[in-house]
Amino acid sequence: MPLFRTNARRPRRPRLRARLAAGVAAATLALMSAGAAGAAEVTLRFGHYFATEDFRGRTAQYLADRVQALSKTIKVEVFPAESLVKGREGLQATAQGTVDMYSIYAGYITGQAKLLNIFTLPFPPKSYDDAAQAKFAADPEVREVIDRSLGRFGVRMLGVINSSGDVGMFMRDPIESVADMNGRKIRGAGGLSDEALRAMGASIVFMSAAEQFLALQTGTVDGIATTWSSYVNNNLASVAPVHVDANLVRSPYLLIMNGRKWQALDAEQQKAVEQAVAETITWSTENFKAEQDKLYAEIKKQAKVSQDLTAEDRARIDELMKPIYQGYVDAHGEDGAKLMELWKRYAGVS
Repeated sequence: MPLFRTNARRPRRPRLRARLAAGVAAATLALMSAGAAGAAEVTLRFGHYFATEDFRGRTAQYLADRVQALSKTIKVEVFPAESLVKGREGLQATAQGTVDMYSIYAGYITGQAKLLNIFTLPFPPKSYDDAAQAKFAADPEVREVIDRSLGRFGVRMLGVINSSGDVGMFMRDPIESVADMNGRKIRGAGGLSDEALRAMGASIVFMSAAEQFLALQTGTVDGIATTWSSYVNNNLASVAPVHVDANLVRSPYLLIMNGRKWQALDAEQQKAVEQAVAETITWSTENFKAEQDKLYAEIKKQAKVSQDLTAEDRARIDELMKPIYQGYVDAHGEDGAKLMELWKRYAGVS
């Protein structure tokens, strides 16, 4: 009997070793495939505050449809008409991940990103039309400021898929002149356009788009500043029959996305989203003017009174606006001066 035991192992049978290796490989491949399939399927919650029949609501749906057509692994759930997030809360909700994407009026986020007030300069010249605004928003120097401003919130801008068009003033009762705005309670559009109304003597009431009808109906406000689209599609003529035919502000709708959600998409999914945004911008641009012409005709039909500003009123407004424009530059130093210079170039003013 040997004094010591040997530690030598018996060689494994080749057939058993092969079966074990094959089993491990198959299990690993199954796990990898299951993980990849799980990671590839993504749902994007897309919020906005427009009625579904509104052109802006149709644009949002167009984007959702294009994303799903271009990527078989992305599902887009659209939440219209503030059904998930109110318009004025869109930036915060996107940053927190309550929604993954939001189409938001620039004036609603200027409280948190004040440099973006360049998009809310009140009573812009007629030369600053929607085409000029789109070019301004797409300028690389402007885009850099937008990205920097929103990046602080962990939010990415995907593009500008819509314009507000002309934002009009709609009243319960006629006004005699600009001076007659003094003491009126107005639901504002946000940003520096609210400062313009205050300069005219009005007091600003903050409320969501969905609350405008009831506020006008009950006399909580004397008038509203809103888009032609909202006025027509929300039946506001029945409670605000007076149209003051002057463009208070023209502002883009920024399509924003939660930064973490964007990073979680794979390269193909990101490419599909970017392509869908580009196609949506083209579609929106091609159809927007015809939509605006139709809306303006509808306003003229629905409003009982349509008032033009007199030459004296316009001159008075120009004087009231000068400190607001200069105040923007003074408040934002070099960035403000650069953005104002670019804005004037695209607006065609000296």
